[in-house]
Amino acid sequence: MKKQHKELLKISAKELLLSLFDLSVPFFQASSIYRKNANDYINERRLERSEFWDRVKYLRRMGYIQTFVDKNQKYLELTKKGKLRGELFKKEIKEIRHPIKWDGKFRLVIFDVPEKHKTERDLLRSKLKQLNFIQIQKSVYAHPFECTEAIGALTYNYNLSDYVSIFIADAILGEENIIDHFLDRKILSKKDLRALVNKN
Repeated sequence: MKKQHKELLKISAKELLLSLFDLSVPFFQASSIYRKNANDYINERRLERSEFWDRVKYLRRMGYIQTFVDKNQKYLELTKKGKLRGELFKKEIKEIRHPIKWDGKFRLVIFDVPEKHKTERDLLRSKLKQLNFIQIQKSVYAHPFECTEAIGALTYNYNLSDYVSIFIADAILGEENIIDHFLDRKILSKKDLRALVNKN
């Protein structure tokens, strides 16, 4: 049980590191100091304080962050080791691979994540957008290529496997607009569409 708790703590601490210090945000790109007000973050995310500070203790013990007080406010600051680790985390799943031929189907990622996992849910949404999924509804995203393994690994890393499902759809209402979306972003090509027409 202790081992399982430790593994869950590692996962949640990793999510906290990524959400606290999003290295893609212009502020962080332009600054040599990666700093966040702890109370502001807790209030923004409506987090359980004891759980939050457990994660912080783990990250501090690993040497990824340091804490300090300034004008009665507690801050978290990313260390050089933490910055490198955060960049490695963000590189874990870079893209959904383009198959030789598109099968004409769509992969739907559908999730219903409880509010207590808001941080992880926001990270999942952000990652799906990075992977060029299109948002169809609030918690429904689509992609034309096989991605079961990648999404499975992603949801496992975020400890959200119980809340996420993947479906394969032969057709989607309004798919012409969805196809145009992927064509505009060069995820699909005219060649993919021609191959699909020839197949049919």
